[in-house]
Amino acid sequence: MLQSIHDKAKGWVAYAIVGIIIVPFALTGIYDYFQGGDKRVAAVVNGEDISVQAVQNTLLQLKQQLGGQLPEGMDEALKGNALESVINQTLMQQKIRDDGYLASNQEVADAIAALDVFQKEGKFDKQTYESFLKMQRRDPAEFEAQVRADLSQQQLRNAVASTAFLPKAEAEQYQALRNQQRELEVFTLKLADFQAQVQVTDEQIAQYYEQNKASYMTDERVQLAYVELKRADLMANITVDEAALKTWFDNNADTYAQPEQRMVSHILISVDDPAKDAQAKQRIDALYAEIQAGTRTFEAIARADSDDKIAAEKDGQMGSVVAGDWGAEFEKAVFALKVAETSAPVKTEAGYEIIRVTEIKPAKPKTFEEARADVETDYRKDQAEQAFLDKGEVLGRVAYEQDGDLAPAAKEVGLSVQQTDWLTPVQGQGIAANDKVRAAAFSEEVLKSGKNSDLLELEDGNAVVIRVVNHEPAAQKPLETVREDIRTALLAQEARKLTAQKGEDLLKKLMAAQSWTVLAESGLGSETAVEKLGLLGRTDTKLSPEVLEQAFALSHPLEGKSTWGSVALANGDYAIVALKSIKAGDATLGTDAEAIYSQSIGSRELDAFLKALRDSATVETHAENL
Repeated sequence: MLQSIHDKAKGWVAYAIVGIIIVPFALTGIYDYFQGGDKRVAAVVNGEDISVQAVQNTLLQLKQQLGGQLPEGMDEALKGNALESVINQTLMQQKIRDDGYLASNQEVADAIAALDVFQKEGKFDKQTYESFLKMQRRDPAEFEAQVRADLSQQQLRNAVASTAFLPKAEAEQYQALRNQQRELEVFTLKLADFQAQVQVTDEQIAQYYEQNKASYMTDERVQLAYVELKRADLMANITVDEAALKTWFDNNADTYAQPEQRMVSHILISVDDPAKDAQAKQRIDALYAEIQAGTRTFEAIARADSDDKIAAEKDGQMGSVVAGDWGAEFEKAVFALKVAETSAPVKTEAGYEIIRVTEIKPAKPKTFEEARADVETDYRKDQAEQAFLDKGEVLGRVAYEQDGDLAPAAKEVGLSVQQTDWLTPVQGQGIAANDKVRAAAFSEEVLKSGKNSDLLELEDGNAVVIRVVNHEPAAQKPLETVREDIRTALLAQEARKLTAQKGEDLLKKLMAAQSWTVLAESGLGSETAVEKLGLLGRTDTKLSPEVLEQAFALSHPLEGKSTWGSVALANGDYAIVALKSIKAGDATLGTDAEAIYSQSIGSRELDAFLKALRDSATVETHAENL
């Protein structure tokens, strides 16, 4: 195990580290450690197999990001996205191995320390880390190797993205286009106005049913037997006696003491741009020289020059500082000072600071009686956690060894076998509301082979083992049960076609006449129904995004004429757009705009890099296994 893992990720630093590692972990990181293995192959990349399980893990992450509720037909698209994501990850990993990229031991240690799952009371806890790996039967060296691989991959991504460069002239041109405004007029044909003009015959319904039978199937569903291990139940059943609590208190007395507090004031010169580091250092040194020379007081400088405007209103007073709540460099400087002592300029996580300690409140221990309530809670949690780890190991092992029945595993840990209601791959109640449980329930090993699942760690901190006890395959729904659904769908489809047809005919007449007077002649409306919107920007909310997108795709109008366009809307309506004039946008670049453009160009560089890797690779996909 890495010897350098320690409490390094605190305060501002922790947020930065989590931001660095969240993307690769979401795709190939610790989520995979909770899962069993599906041995089928989803793809082969340069001779390296990608398992179906790896793609399913990524697919589950994508679904969770969308809230678990997917529009109809989106599931297949997400499977394709998940497969492409894992292929790209594999290509990156191969590139890293070939070129010898490697994250350092210190970077790996800091990244692990920053993960919430390994923290206790906001700090990295070595026992929690080791217990987590023990429960998952993971070797620490193997886990740390995975973290190193993820960090190395993110470093390569960042390195490629940072090579992007956008000339100022091009950025200004793009900014002008973003800020451009267009004078627009819009008329909308409503689907509802044409629904009464369409009809659907029984023959059309029958034909549609035959052509779309796959859309009218019952959901495949299963019922599960399961054994659930709950931390709360274990905690409630812990036997507590005074002797054990006192021993716990004696061993953890420092935990219950009120920690040392230091009242701190500071002067901050922040460093938002690394390129301006030297300028910030020069400025803080000049301010410190004024304090040393006595030409200005610490308080006066804090009020007038500090970048911490909140503290500046109080002569630089920050309030109480307790160890563990701030960045490591800041704390190092604070706890090196005596009362009334002022530091020389120091580089911290926030920039350059001059720090003064105005008061020190020593740590104050609590007696057992004062801390008893907290001691009992912590003792119960600790004992329950150990029982959870022990029982979880037994539950998972016995369920694996005797994979044809859950009763032996339940008996070993003193729990009962329970049963769910029916669940489908996308919906369930109780433990089946969990995506991970449903994914395991419909996996080949559990559903087709009839085996117990691996021990599944749930988001609520509990764990469960499942097996399928009843299974109903998807079945064809009879025509009579879906007739009215099909009729409704066909009526909407025909109404859409008619609305679009009327709209296209009207558009041709408007383009020829260059006037909305055609509306009255066509019998489809009047000029009073035209929305005269004036000048609109690209992000204006007066129009739907789909109409606005079409409006900004139209070419510049000629003098005295309009440019016309149209778009069929998602709700079936049909919008006709007249572009009257264009007002050029402001090309002035702000800091935010430059950052956005740089990120956009960086993403394009990364996409091009991945495409180059893909073009030079041998990739076989087996989407049918997903």
